[in-house]
Amino acid sequence: MKIKIICALMCLLILSAAVSCGSKDTTDPAVTGGSSETTAETTPEETLPSRVDSLPDISLNGESYVMLLREERAFEFYAEDTGDIIDTAVYNRDRSIEERFECEINYVLKPGLWGSAAEFKSVIRGAVMSGDGAFDIVTGQSNIVQPLNVEKLFVNLLDMEYIDLTKSYWLESYTEGINLNGEVNTVAGEFAHSCFSNANVIYFNKAIMDDNGMTYPYEDALNGAWTLDKFITLAESATKDLNGDGVLDGTDIHGYCSYGNYLQPFFSSCGLEYTEIGDDGRRVLRTPDDRMIDVAERLNAFCRSEHYINSDKTYGGQDSNLMEQFMNGKFLFMGMMLEGTETLREMEVDYGLLPYPKYNEEQERYYDTILRRYTVAAVPTTAKNPDNSALILEALASEGYSNILPKYYEIALKDKYIRDEASSKVLDLIRSSLWLEFVDLYYNDLAFSDYFAGYVESSSGDTFASSYEKNRKTWESKIENLYKSFEG
Repeated sequence: MKIKIICALMCLLILSAAVSCGSKDTTDPAVTGGSSETTAETTPEETLPSRVDSLPDISLNGESYVMLLREERAFEFYAEDTGDIIDTAVYNRDRSIEERFECEINYVLKPGLWGSAAEFKSVIRGAVMSGDGAFDIVTGQSNIVQPLNVEKLFVNLLDMEYIDLTKSYWLESYTEGINLNGEVNTVAGEFAHSCFSNANVIYFNKAIMDDNGMTYPYEDALNGAWTLDKFITLAESATKDLNGDGVLDGTDIHGYCSYGNYLQPFFSSCGLEYTEIGDDGRRVLRTPDDRMIDVAERLNAFCRSEHYINSDKTYGGQDSNLMEQFMNGKFLFMGMMLEGTETLREMEVDYGLLPYPKYNEEQERYYDTILRRYTVAAVPTTAKNPDNSALILEALASEGYSNILPKYYEIALKDKYIRDEASSKVLDLIRSSLWLEFVDLYYNDLAFSDYFAGYVESSSGDTFASSYEKNRKTWESKIENLYKSFEG
């Protein structure tokens, strides 16, 4: 059956809802992305997706199911069969689901980046409040859609007949972290490849390492020995006053460049969490231990030194500006999302890829977080048949896992963008290390997940421990109120 996009103008019917007032005013840089061009050598045969789910082969009797998409990442769900390797995989997935369940999938596209957060929430809120059943599934940026959970706009997916969140195509740390009082209202998984492409990673400039006689840290990473100590040592060794004017600024070489979005990942990568499970099974705020304090104070000293450069202040607040300066050889290390490889393919000198570092070699595993722009999905309470919506969502994730993510991973990333075999092996390591932290999942509701990044980048007064304790009562109250919002 032909897949159709429903004109976004139909959403005007539900725009009478009040505009959300909870969005943050600061700019969240737009994510560039999309399918890359392909060649005849990489064009696949048109085969229907394999199935790893446990869904029954039932008929939905030609019913139409409508999904809300953010237009900037509509390509994760909707594509024409252009011959592009990812477009074709997405097209075949949707065709397979339509034929398998005898239904039709339609789409409504609305602006859905951070600058449109209030409007996007209003579309969802208005559709549910009006009761018109406009959407059977809604998707969108995680920190825009997920905060609507507390408004009881979405069904509890744990109660749905056709969804199995224990399957490997669902992101386990998301499902576990988002679950409060037995409710999982939004999900993240391989229905959308941003659950991987938005992973936070460290890029390094090979030319700068070569000029300084450094050994690429691939072996350390693959052997579990890529640590905060080694990262800081290499970054400090690379800083150089190029013009000899005695002032280190944006014209010189620095060890590391980023801003808050790419400083916060050090928190989780060093095995830290703001909360822990209490005796009653609920999350409680942790007291900073020696590790947390050590990581915060060392990174604070590093970020206040000549070896760190803040990309927001120096180059402007867009990821594209940060990547442009990295390509110009202005710093050794850059924090960025994995999908930055799509831009860096234009870089003249070689670069390498690393996970964010561990605290020490004794830490059991790497923890690579995912920037809050990845796509989540939910089923509105007003969907005409929530169980069938869950069935389609499960099929999207299952077939994305089998037929889209592998192509994105092996062809779009490894074959087209990753430049050496060692980085390819590190990519495998990163994929197995994905992690989402509870406070970051509830970013809007708790509003302190970026506290660590703010402290390490700018604090010059209180110690981390004392500053943390000053916020304790406020943060504990926010956690308590979050749990209360899911009661009853």
